[in-house]
Amino acid sequence: MLRFILSLSLSLSLFFTSCTSSSPAASDSAPLEYSISGTVDSLQGDVRQVILSTYDPLTQRKMGVDTSQITEGKYHLQYIFSEADLYQLDFPGGQRVMLAIDKGQEKISLHVEARRNGKVEIIGSPDSEKLQAYEAFRQESNTRLIQPAYAAMRAATAAEDQAGEVAAVEAYAHASELHRSELIDFTEKNIGTSIALYGSMLRWTGDDNVAKLEKLVSDFKAVHPDLTMTSVMEDKVNRYKKVAIGAKAPAIAQADSSGNTISLEAAKGKYTLIDFWASWCGPCLLQMPDLHEAYDKFHDKGFEIYSVSVDNKADKWKAAIAKYKMNWPNVSDLKGWESSAARDYNATFVPFNLLIDQEGIIIAKNLHSKSLQSKLGSLLGEE
Repeated sequence: MLRFILSLSLSLSLFFTSCTSSSPAASDSAPLEYSISGTVDSLQGDVRQVILSTYDPLTQRKMGVDTSQITEGKYHLQYIFSEADLYQLDFPGGQRVMLAIDKGQEKISLHVEARRNGKVEIIGSPDSEKLQAYEAFRQESNTRLIQPAYAAMRAATAAEDQAGEVAAVEAYAHASELHRSELIDFTEKNIGTSIALYGSMLRWTGDDNVAKLEKLVSDFKAVHPDLTMTSVMEDKVNRYKKVAIGAKAPAIAQADSSGNTISLEAAKGKYTLIDFWASWCGPCLLQMPDLHEAYDKFHDKGFEIYSVSVDNKADKWKAAIAKYKMNWPNVSDLKGWESSAARDYNATFVPFNLLIDQEGIIIAKNLHSKSLQSKLGSLLGEE
């Protein structure tokens, strides 16, 4: 879903799903030259190039490392290994493969089919194989849980079935929570202390799963104490504690669509929904009627909404605010997933929300449709 424009040093301008800063050297030994080579089947069209990038699951950004032409179905990439890291390979036909490469995996063979979610065979990187197994399970879980719920939301909207839409939004939120819990359970059972754990970080979720994540990262640290990714994962788990239910919500102060800075502190009411969203997020837009209903019903009693967008294009953000008549505070630093607010709140998916009280204490998370109105009714009283 996410796309970033990245200029590579090889005079190539590309459209990427994400990009990362290069990994800092963390080894006393001299850098080693690693290679990735293999074959590409079912090539179609004129594109005959493979792109290797490092990938940062925290910012969801990537940085180009090397490119290779595909000649007679074969390619060869080289790069300098400094420490264990995540990499993404972009092939023609929409095929993207994530690799988790540790020391000792200096010659990797990768045979793929040039189509989105086509076949992938990895030789020489056990950690990448674990990450591929995780990705296969993620896709299966997404197909089983998320896609039907999203389709139900769209169908209810198309049919102008307001009651059905409310129920569908609620079901989607529940399916999303179950999906992420399934991924953490899979990680516990199948990844362990492999560096593939770093690749699963993007879809971690806190609260009920914090104890599991703490154990995973603690065990990982015992095996990989000095890796950069170890400290990154520790920091992420610690931030989950800072936005747990019962904690005080971190401060936010960003510009609205007119350029005026609005702080969460100044905008909050008796109860405030901090709503993370984006103009490109279908489920976010489908929940707007529910937010309007809650706002209209409880605003006079002290309910506020403070929307934080993870957009990076001002025109699309402003157009969505106008189209959906979001007449409550809307802010964004237009840095996408690199937003300071997204980082402070560990927001790695949208829609994501938190309900805080007048003192800024987090009292609930991910309330949608009936759940949101039910909670507000119990706090502020039904009409």
